[in-house]
Amino acid sequence: MKKILPVAVLAAMAGVNGAQAVYVDSDGLGQVLLYPYYTTTEGQDTYINLVNTTDRYKAVKVRILESMNSREVLDFNLYLSPWDHWSAVITADTDGPGATITSADTSCTVPNQISDGVTVPFRNFEYDDDSVNGLERTKEGYVEVIEMATIVPGAENWPADIKHVAGTPPGCGDLQDSWIAGGVWSTDPNDGTSAPSGGLYGYGVLINVDEGTNATYDAIALGDFFDDIAGVLHTEPGSLDPSLNNSSASYAVINGSEVILGQADDGLDAVSAIMMHDTLSNDFVMEPTIAAGTDWVVTFPTKRDYVAVDPAIAPFTDPWDPTTSNSCEEFTIRYWDREEGEPTDPPGSIDFSPKPDPDDPDVLALCAEANVVSFAGSAGDVDLGSSVLAADPGRNGLTFTLEDGFANGWARMDFTLINNATDPRPVLEAGDNSFEGLPAVGFAVQKYVNSTLEVDGVTVLSNYAGAVTHKSSRSASSSSSASMP
Repeated sequence: MKKILPVAVLAAMAGVNGAQAVYVDSDGLGQVLLYPYYTTTEGQDTYINLVNTTDRYKAVKVRILESMNSREVLDFNLYLSPWDHWSAVITADTDGPGATITSADTSCTVPNQISDGVTVPFRNFEYDDDSVNGLERTKEGYVEVIEMATIVPGAENWPADIKHVAGTPPGCGDLQDSWIAGGVWSTDPNDGTSAPSGGLYGYGVLINVDEGTNATYDAIALGDFFDDIAGVLHTEPGSLDPSLNNSSASYAVINGSEVILGQADDGLDAVSAIMMHDTLSNDFVMEPTIAAGTDWVVTFPTKRDYVAVDPAIAPFTDPWDPTTSNSCEEFTIRYWDREEGEPTDPPGSIDFSPKPDPDDPDVLALCAEANVVSFAGSAGDVDLGSSVLAADPGRNGLTFTLEDGFANGWARMDFTLINNATDPRPVLEAGDNSFEGLPAVGFAVQKYVNSTLEVDGVTVLSNYAGAVTHKSSRSASSSSSASMP
């Protein structure tokens, strides 16, 4: 019998209480895209790329969020014509301490400044009451892209001439006028619209021009995010809606050979359920001969609303504290070298009893929403590793130091324990299903620095970087699962 692919199974099982079920699309196409990290620290730029793979016009919300508490630092509408590709770069502000966005892409944005090529600085209005409230906080974060609507060509408020002509859509000004007082969308934002149709993909590029390095990662795609056009959907530029809270409350999770179907209390829990992981695994490389370093990006895209109240809502445990500007979640970590070795007593060593358990993991905490963990260590007198992404330790950076001699290997984060690894973390209850861990996404960035080389008498840079998506596991108790054929 021919096996059905997981996405086909999800499509066949999409009806939960008659609604579409939001899911992570393993093929990378969706109505929502999550870019886990952007940075502008120490000369780095981040390029955001977005593609409409369909023959439909789309209204898309682009929301840029800072790393500490997912506060919005810039929000705008983007209008894509069929087969359109949009790109922009997030970079350090040359006139201030924060970050900016600029684009040479002419696809229509509202406000029009970005599609007109104007550099727009990020803002701190959403967190100016926190103890850490400067524009420096905008230098790192992540990006949400949410398709708000499919636009019907020829509708009263939709200029047919946003289709590119000689590389430029001539109707961007008409789109902006539609939102100005008296414009059609200022009266009825959903006029001439139909439900989002998906088919978006995206990727981010972390570039350090001076070092000559580039690390590229795929955006996380969520399919069937909206099940209809009810409620707030196509919103004015600068609106905080739609957000991940506006998802369908029905969800589908692939867990090994099962598809877990559920109906959460709200859209936020549904989105969290599809990203819940009890562990994340990836490599670390700190080879001293090439000055290698590894950073892990670990982002919690739904954390903000769970920690906005006291006590925090499960599975999170620590409410956001504006006086300290953090909310910390414990995790444990174990690591191995490439020959299965773990940190243990050296062979032949003598110790008092009771000896430490070599299986006891290290307990650390992630205190931001887009976190960067830098691996460090030593080999004799040689220091290993470096801060690849230069994340600020006062903002979202954490350094994990390995035992002497662990230059290369792999590690596993575990989110299931709290209170110094003595108690189980509270589970996420999403309808009839419960999930252990935290809703986390991310990747590792490895960098190799050879400085310069002589090639045919020419001095060239010989530095390299790459991104590797985290591998993850799930721990779920399900009352509504189905085995895949």
